[in-house]
Amino acid sequence: MPLSLSASTIKSWFQYRCERKTRYDIMTSSELATARVTKDERTQPWAKLGVEFEDLVVRRLGETTPLLAPGGSAEHLSQALTQAFLRGRRPEHYAAQAALDPGSAAIRTLALPEGIGLRRSFSDLIRIDRSNKVPVFTIIDVKATRSSTPFHKAQVALYARLLQGMLIDLSAPGRIAETGEIWCIAPGKSAAQGVWEADSFALGPYLRLVDDFFLRDLPRIASRQVNAGRDDTFFHLYFKCEQCAYLVHCRQAIELPSPADRDVSAVPGVSHEAKRALVDRRLSTVGALAAAPGLTGAGPTSWALQRRADVLVARAEAIARGSWRRHQDVYSYLMPPRADVALYLLADHDPVEDDLVTLCYLRRQGGRDDFLVRVLPSGGAAECQALVEVLGALIGDLAAVDAHNAAEGAPPLQAHIFLYEPAEAKALQAAVARHLDDPAIRGALLHAVRLFPPEHIVPEPEFRGAHHLPATAVRSVIEQLFALPVQVSYDLRQVTGVLAAAGALPAAYDPQGPFRRDFSSLLSMEVIRGLRHEERRSVNVDEIEADVRARLAATASLVEWLWRENAAGQPFLRLAKQPFRFQETLNPLDAADLDLLLAYELLETRSQLLETLVRLAQPARLRQTSGECLGGLTLTHHGRRGRTCWFRFQVPPESRDSKLSGDDIGLILTNDDPDIRLNQQRWQEFDVSLKPGDGRGDSVFVDMRADLADAPEFQRLLRETGPGGWYIDRTFKDINGARIQDFLSHLDA
Repeated sequence: MPLSLSASTIKSWFQYRCERKTRYDIMTSSELATARVTKDERTQPWAKLGVEFEDLVVRRLGETTPLLAPGGSAEHLSQALTQAFLRGRRPEHYAAQAALDPGSAAIRTLALPEGIGLRRSFSDLIRIDRSNKVPVFTIIDVKATRSSTPFHKAQVALYARLLQGMLIDLSAPGRIAETGEIWCIAPGKSAAQGVWEADSFALGPYLRLVDDFFLRDLPRIASRQVNAGRDDTFFHLYFKCEQCAYLVHCRQAIELPSPADRDVSAVPGVSHEAKRALVDRRLSTVGALAAAPGLTGAGPTSWALQRRADVLVARAEAIARGSWRRHQDVYSYLMPPRADVALYLLADHDPVEDDLVTLCYLRRQGGRDDFLVRVLPSGGAAECQALVEVLGALIGDLAAVDAHNAAEGAPPLQAHIFLYEPAEAKALQAAVARHLDDPAIRGALLHAVRLFPPEHIVPEPEFRGAHHLPATAVRSVIEQLFALPVQVSYDLRQVTGVLAAAGALPAAYDPQGPFRRDFSSLLSMEVIRGLRHEERRSVNVDEIEADVRARLAATASLVEWLWRENAAGQPFLRLAKQPFRFQETLNPLDAADLDLLLAYELLETRSQLLETLVRLAQPARLRQTSGECLGGLTLTHHGRRGRTCWFRFQVPPESRDSKLSGDDIGLILTNDDPDIRLNQQRWQEFDVSLKPGDGRGDSVFVDMRADLADAPEFQRLLRETGPGGWYIDRTFKDINGARIQDFLSHLDA
């Protein structure tokens, strides 16, 4: 039986770029069964929602516009009705679910390889414009999403090729419009309302993408052998695979009894590109990667693989041995070494409705836990109210800490905010942005800025707030510092499971049923849709409340484990916070537009500073590989010109592709001491600028102010730093931030 593919297969290829999934999709059910490929045939919740939204859109369109739609119980237009519409023999302006048959013209245009067929496709909508002599057809795809994507547009491009071929085969007058359309859920509306927003896009680039797929990718994919004893398809497991019908089949490769024999996809952080490079080097298993010497050496590789080689090998070793360890010489500026008041936030996002499903808060102090849990069966006003309540509770607790620390004689308290997933912070940020027209939410934004300390604690203007970065994504800290025997992902379930099994935690987060996900800690689409489908509600609020409480408690136990590990040996948590105080410049009770501009400016500055500190916390080799550091330098000559000292360094080969240049500001020259590199208050002591070398690329000249070079600390480095021991890094130097803040304050006055 010949292989055949559908429009959904094309969309899937551009969405996942998975050779295996595409090869399986062009096989029949009987062929898959013969090859012992397991496929989940259940209709997924998001697919049901997509059909329901499409039906609502078509129904609403038909109420106002002449529409040719399938009759009775039919799901698609018949071939006869479709051809009549294309020939101009129907009066309607739109046709829904038109049958697009792959005729000889389409097959020639797509250069379909021999032995591969195209299945009949059905376009959601086709619009005809008869205002000119030649009718113009526009293809429309209806998607229950908030925005269109390239893979949606590629699917429309295939419909365009099929429709173009049909017009040629039918000798029907007409041409395809130069633009296609994706109709998505309208902003501020729910999918259940069936209100859409049209996204028009140029069809040409996506036609070329589809043509290239048929010319280059499809023949290679179709040539892969798949049978009961052999499967040559390339695959890679990562978080998006949770949506795939073949996940159960592919997961077998990372569930082999011997960890060393498992597919290299099991190693968290291995990308598609990195796996291809590893397979080219015959490192296709966890055990092979764990024993791989010098991935940065000769042989097929990739830049991303070189940059993360040490981390990936350590993670593979952890899986092969079934034990965890900390990466040496790695420090984190994302988390403080202690907090008297720990504040935990949790947020789940519904990607379809584009709002929060949960917003939850845990305050832990002195062994006492106070939970505030909000589960939202609907969004809109409910989301806004949840934000006011939860953020209000958070700000209230911080205000109590601020008042305590303002009192004379009271022992000072440190406070810090934690989330587990970085995605939760983004979801919370987007939710606040959706409700900035609400006065309470606008006040919460200004309160977010006030999480930075008052000026008198850190008097230097350029360092205000630098020691009070207020929130931490715990997952990022663990990924940065530890190699754990988890597979594919550092999700909360796997991380706590590993540590609990090793006796480091009292218990693990162990979700069951639809709450259990393979590679993520957030609520699944199945649970979200089960909560939000009023007519077929399959998940109740109490079940979700129990799950989020368990996640918050597990995150808190992870934070406390990190603190214990940090105190037990050489400290690796470098965020040295002051006792918590609010920023006093802004008055949230008098929030004007200029206050909001100032708030955004302050938050942007803090964000850039944190990004810099995270980069500088990486080991030197990783910073060198990414081009952000000139490392392993050897001082060969130095001298003085007036008020400037100059230094000539020999540059090793691994640093000669550095992105640093004479145009960069905020460069520091150190011996890679983390107490200097990760302390922004000391950066100005080691400030340098790069000068052009001698043109050979193996040397670099550096200028430094003479008063800095003569300082005792730098003189100590000159005495103690040996060959290959010098490093130049780019820090963060905010030149305009203070000026903008002063200007806004001047305008306000």
